Amino acid sequence: MNAVTTGSPGKQPRFPLGTSPIDALGELAAQGATGALTVHGEPGGVVFLRDGLVNGCESPAAPSVDRLLTACGKVEERVWETIPSRPARALVEGGHVTAAEIELCALQALYDAAFFVLGTAGAELRFDEGIEHWLGAEGTVTADQVCDHVARQRRMLDEVHPSDATDLAPVVPVPRPGLDRVLLSGLQWEIVLHADGQRTPQELAGLLGRSAYAVTLDVRRLAAAGLVAAPGTPAQAPPVRAVAAVPHEPPPEPPPKETLPQRVPGTFTFEEPAPSAARRELPAGVSALAVLPGAIDKSPDDSLLKRIRAALMALR
Repeated sequence: MNAVTTGSPGKQPRFPLGTSPIDALGELAAQGATGALTVHGEPGGVVFLRDGLVNGCESPAAPSVDRLLTACGKVEERVWETIPSRPARALVEGGHVTAAEIELCALQALYDAAFFVLGTAGAELRFDEGIEHWLGAEGTVTADQVCDHVARQRRMLDEVHPSDATDLAPVVPVPRPGLDRVLLSGLQWEIVLHADGQRTPQELAGLLGRSAYAVTLDVRRLAAAGLVAAPGTPAQAPPVRAVAAVPHEPPPEPPPKETLPQRVPGTFTFEEPAPSAARRELPAGVSALAVLPGAIDKSPDDSLLKRIRAALMALR
């Protein structure tokens, strides 16, 4: 899809060499600018502003709104071939999506692409006045909201796994991860299934019609667990104690009083406190029965919690 020009486009202002995309966006927002901030680099992209507010963002690294709507089955590909320019209203009037769905999808695509556009290092910047996003959606967010969201996304990536080796590189499953059993989310399974050593996380996102940032985040989780890696690089395995869920040999006799395992904060895995020289070194928060974050999304219902509470009360 192409951007839409309104009025007479210009190329003001010019940015000094070395200006970051975030600083340029803040400057344009303060001026109340309307137009397109083009970020040349890897991965690069375009941020669209209207009266100083961000109303769209595109990047080669992230699926656009049309790809997301097609992938989820809301809009067939043939519809896009006949849709007019600025198709948001036409999609709603044609009954393909509701107004809320198109705005939500546009916002998701905006934040998804902004992570890659604003994180482009050593970028060359250009601003073209009078150019608006091709979708024609009405929703806008402030530049501060976009920048804050990108900063939170970056922190989440670093908390999951400090290495960015798999962020922009093709990934492939590790043949022998050393885990007896692994519980993955649906998206994590799709990533492992389609990781062929040729596709980057962003290309996998385009293939699956999923958020590029969400795929990048789950690739880091999988890399932290030693399940995927970039070809030619060893699987990451920071040192931490872990206990095999289904040991290959009979376990030794337990001591008379055994300390209960402690849940690793922020995960659904358990770490055995007692030391053992035979344990395999695995990533933090990962055991041989690995339940990766995101694999369990549904909280227990109230009736289940009430039954558990009643059973505990009966034991008193």
